[in-house]
Amino acid sequence: MEAGDDDTASERNCILYAISVTYVLCFIFSCVFKNSQIQANLQKVLKRITHCSKLCGLPLRFRFRFLNIERSYWKLKSDECETAIEELKKQNDSVAAALAKLDRQVKLKEGQIVQLRSRQREIHEKCELEQLKLPTVNDPMDTGSSSQELVLDYSQLSEIYLKEVQLSDRDKLEAEFKQKIGILMAEIERTAPNLKALDQYEALQTKEKEVSEKFEAARKEEREVADKYNSVKQRRYELFMEAFDHISKGIDKIYKQLTKSHTHPLGGTAYLNLENEDEPFLHGIKYTAMPPTKRFRDMEQLSGGEKTVAALALLFAIHSFRPSPFFILDEVDAALDNLNVAKVAGFIRSKSCERAGEEQDGDGGCGFQSIVISLKDSFYDKAEALVGVYRDSERSCSRTLTFDLTKYKEA
Repeated sequence: MEAGDDDTASERNCILYAISVTYVLCFIFSCVFKNSQIQANLQKVLKRITHCSKLCGLPLRFRFRFLNIERSYWKLKSDECETAIEELKKQNDSVAAALAKLDRQVKLKEGQIVQLRSRQREIHEKCELEQLKLPTVNDPMDTGSSSQELVLDYSQLSEIYLKEVQLSDRDKLEAEFKQKIGILMAEIERTAPNLKALDQYEALQTKEKEVSEKFEAARKEEREVADKYNSVKQRRYELFMEAFDHISKGIDKIYKQLTKSHTHPLGGTAYLNLENEDEPFLHGIKYTAMPPTKRFRDMEQLSGGEKTVAALALLFAIHSFRPSPFFILDEVDAALDNLNVAKVAGFIRSKSCERAGEEQDGDGGCGFQSIVISLKDSFYDKAEALVGVYRDSERSCSRTLTFDLTKYKEA
């Protein structure tokens, strides 16, 4: 039994050794051969060998060897993948650099195209100024096409000019063109003179003289008109400033008379300001009125009665500069209280009674007559005469009544 067991063990070891050798050879072949079909077949053989080794009870050390071999295999595969990735990265960087270079070249060419188009437009404009006709593909009668849309007809050039000209040939072409220009200039000099040119020149010279005389006459007329305009403008400014200075000086006195009382003997304050003193007609005039005991505020913030008193002060100040024969006031006391009504009525009476037609007085105004329409007795009882208007119902018409108050003494 012992001899038989030894033989069996030896045979088993031989089989395991053969399996190990076969496994190693398959692994080596799978690493060497790059063909996908061969590698797939070798992988199948390796799987079968692994399965057989498990059935035969392969020792643990051989299994570890197999695992180490497999690990080496996959490590080698990983290295190959990393190498391939690095190679692809290099190729990608190379392609990106090539694309960047091409992009720079494209931008450079685009800039050159823009410069050439600009040069083409300059040449075309110069040819138009010199009345040189260029061969174009466009319809010559099409006057609506711009110089940018002009398409030149290069087919009329000789073949030598249609070919790409090298830098070394430019000097030759330039010399050739200069020679042709010289020949053409010589032909022009040899051309017979135009006998009518002198007559045409004299006619044009006479016409130029007439136009120059008309131009000088128009320039002289323009200077005269400009001087008249400046004179009128200066006169307008002087008249305006004369009126403004007079009104601005008198408005404060008149406003004080309309607003002063026993409790406020000084009255309020009013003044005018120009928004633009150099050019007063380009801007407005600021009117400020401050009633007694009140601070400065805009005219819009005053009450209705305060605005009425301020407006009457401005009206009387304007009237004092160019007095009219009389005033017609229509219910100017509508927004006034009894105190202000009495003040306005007293001021109008002080300027009206026995002063019509007088010169400037000492209170900032001149005498005038006034016709006032009012519904308040505290206003019209200061008048010299009353005129009442009423409706006659029987005759369907209006009637008037007059009443002379000068015949009665004041209470």
